[in-house]
Amino acid sequence: MNIKKFCTILIIFQVSFFAAKAQDPYFSQYFMSPMTSNPSLVGRGITDTRVLFNSRSQWWGTGIPAFRTNAISIEKRIAVKKFPEDELAIGLSMDNDASNGGLLKKNFITFATAFNKRVSKNSFFGAGITLSYSNLTLDQSKFLYQTQFGSLGFLRALPTFDPMSIGNQDYLNTDAGINYSYDGEKWGLNIGLAGFHLAKNNQGVKVNGNYTNNVRYATNASVVKKFKGGDELHFIARYDQQGVNKIFTAGSIYKIKIPGEHPIEKLNMGLLNRFNDSFYPFIGFESPSWFAGFSYDIINSGLKTSYNSVQSMELTFGWQVARKKAKLTHKRMVIY
Repeated sequence: MNIKKFCTILIIFQVSFFAAKAQDPYFSQYFMSPMTSNPSLVGRGITDTRVLFNSRSQWWGTGIPAFRTNAISIEKRIAVKKFPEDELAIGLSMDNDASNGGLLKKNFITFATAFNKRVSKNSFFGAGITLSYSNLTLDQSKFLYQTQFGSLGFLRALPTFDPMSIGNQDYLNTDAGINYSYDGEKWGLNIGLAGFHLAKNNQGVKVNGNYTNNVRYATNASVVKKFKGGDELHFIARYDQQGVNKIFTAGSIYKIKIPGEHPIEKLNMGLLNRFNDSFYPFIGFESPSWFAGFSYDIINSGLKTSYNSVQSMELTFGWQVARKKAKLTHKRMVIY
């Protein structure tokens, strides 16, 4: 193993270690994952039921297995007759986050509820909360080193009788968020604030380790300008902070209304910048009942060097259904 490749793997291992302690999985298309971006957006703007799927492959091209994150969620409006003008919804999501070929694994099951109250003809104020069960596993059998001397000579694996003890972590967690949205004829606005890991549970990779999971604070905002013919221009931004980790993302997405009757009703094209990390083009295909998106991260941080090509990409899919014989009444599949 040459020294340059070893340094790259060392950097990524350090990132994964701190992720094991504190940092949450992060989606480039965060707007397709309301339970991890802002719980108050669960069920926001849907007709009846929405299913979302996210799949992210992060930092492949370094010579070691990529970080992989997969999530699937379902949201459903309830008590529609009791709250015909408001939106009360429940949700369930299952997430899996694995790094370095399964060296570190996180599994999440999350239950959510949100209530968005109509405060005027075109505006809503909402609040939401989640409760999740999480499991963290660090597989010490997959630790590989450059060389180390053992009874069988120089080995790369951790010796069986090495006095290093790593166990599983199981914990409960709660998140909460609020948002305000306005959707007029010519323009719209959405702004939200959320807090994650409010329970401040202990999380660590070593037995008897005591690492308090930092609260993650997140704020998101978007403004949309609507044009005649159905086109829309969205300006979006998001800021996350968890301990010393800070992520700021901003960009724009242009939504083109395709005239006539077609399986694809709208084409979404955008460019976003995750500052000090990457910028990424985004394309989405939208119909009244489904949405498919693709983004490709062009890394510009220190992880990309002249001797490796670090890359990330993300696929998303959303599907909405209504009750039997009911029509879909939502204005858009995704709220940026």
